[in-house]
Amino acid sequence: MKIRQGTANDIEAVAALHTASWRTAYAGLMPDSYLNGPLLDERSRLWRARLGADPHPGGDTTWRLLIAEDGDALSGFVYLLLQDDGRVLLDNLHVSPALKRSGIGRHLMHHGFEWAAAHHPGRAVYLEVLRDNTPARSFYRRMGGRVTREFVEPFSAGFEVSVVEYTWDAPAMRSIPTPDPVTS
Repeated sequence: MKIRQGTANDIEAVAALHTASWRTAYAGLMPDSYLNGPLLDERSRLWRARLGADPHPGGDTTWRLLIAEDGDALSGFVYLLLQDDGRVLLDNLHVSPALKRSGIGRHLMHHGFEWAAAHHPGRAVYLEVLRDNTPARSFYRRMGGRVTREFVEPFSAGFEVSVVEYTWDAPAMRSIPTPDPVTS
């Protein structure tokens, strides 16, 4: 497995994995009509907006997309974004559904935390996860995340989901379990 910086060339593969991950992880947590609807088109628009505008990916230190791949196959990705409040949002962490529990998520989080510490030292990293996404919440607890907020998020598709925020401060990021080495 190799971890590398994502680019605009990754838009379609990232959108496809993002869609597959949501359809698997959120089945029963979001309406089937939403998950089985035009979700791929929605995720493709999101990733085109995020990656298509930056002609020099990696030069902007307000965000980072890290890709995990095995050979040429996308195994997972993490996207981090500096927020106006000074914290870093880990907005997306997705692993191919067939590769869950293989250590890829841990590697991606580790590399994401390293990026945050290098470019935004002392800043907390946080993420938001569906309250009923038990496997993900268990993973974030094992990774040292602490619950800092709970809220209800409305979706433009006409439904709401309960969300839990997990936060890692700088010392907590340094204390996460270090993954086995991979090629970077």
